[in-house]
Amino acid sequence: MMREINFEDVLKLKNYILIDVRSPKEFEEEPIPGAINIPSLLDDERAEVGTAYVQVSKEKAKEIGIEKISKRLPVIFKEINELSKKYDKLIFYCARGGMRSTTLEVLFNSLGYKTLKLQGGYKAYRQYILNNMADKNKGIKYIVVHGRTGEGKTKILEKLQEKNCSVLNLEKIANHKGSFFGGLCENRKQSQKRFDGEVFDAIIKNDKKYFLAESESKRIGDIYVPESVYASIVNGLHIFVSTTMENRVKVIMEDYSSASIEELEQCLLKVGKYISKERYNRYHSLLMENKIALLSEILMKEYYDPLYDVGIDKYTYDLDVHYENMDEAVDKIIEFLQERGFEQKPEEVETSI
Repeated sequence: MMREINFEDVLKLKNYILIDVRSPKEFEEEPIPGAINIPSLLDDERAEVGTAYVQVSKEKAKEIGIEKISKRLPVIFKEINELSKKYDKLIFYCARGGMRSTTLEVLFNSLGYKTLKLQGGYKAYRQYILNNMADKNKGIKYIVVHGRTGEGKTKILEKLQEKNCSVLNLEKIANHKGSFFGGLCENRKQSQKRFDGEVFDAIIKNDKKYFLAESESKRIGDIYVPESVYASIVNGLHIFVSTTMENRVKVIMEDYSSASIEELEQCLLKVGKYISKERYNRYHSLLMENKIALLSEILMKEYYDPLYDVGIDKYTYDLDVHYENMDEAVDKIIEFLQERGFEQKPEEVETSI
């Protein structure tokens, strides 16, 4: 009897955990949100098995694989045993629902644990989210925050999320801030598959039927925003935020505080392709003199603001917020959400209690 389950049916379960038995590197690049990684083979072990498969034979690869997995079993058993105390169903998966997940699912089921295997593994999950992203996204209204570089759009979204508003922070999920400097100070390497998975997860968990999101182009660094999500951003309600140059510089300095001069120089070179040599040399001199705040201000005034202003009239804005203190902007946006019926007003909450 096959104890398999497809991803659509997984979503109907209540108390379960997805267990990714692929190598740590595979898991990092292509996780299913909410899953935990208990690798059957570590990265170097998986490479060894793969080499044997190519250079020797399928049988030799299996032999090495079983040997490596068996050595890890005591560690794997401890982790699985602890999880079994918290979850009703333990769902194993690997790349395609093959040997790695099958081996562990069969073993732990024979030991009396309530186990299942994800049908088709990560590959089937990936196909499912690509096929269903647009449908699941229907009915969600996007309220889109616009503003020039350094206006604090991402920080405003983070503050709104802290106040229990429904936020889709695409730049955070993409691990990129969207400009030539956008990849600096990010902890994770960009991954399209991880991005798609996290966006899909946010969509299916959205019980408020709206998202606050930042205005984005179709591409964030090396990541592409799903077509249905991008269309929802274009067709959403639009809020324009602005603040003083002093505040903007402060935001930039916070965002890139841990970037080295060398890293900033590499990003400035990219800007250099689109400006005169004279301007580049002026910017580069400021960088080398460590006048980062002044360089930030000049780059915004001379390079980023003119670029942004070309398309500023593309949208009709439903709310215009100029703030001195970021909390003012947050409060005005919450008030806007309440007026439009996306969030309850304080008096409505009291009445419902």
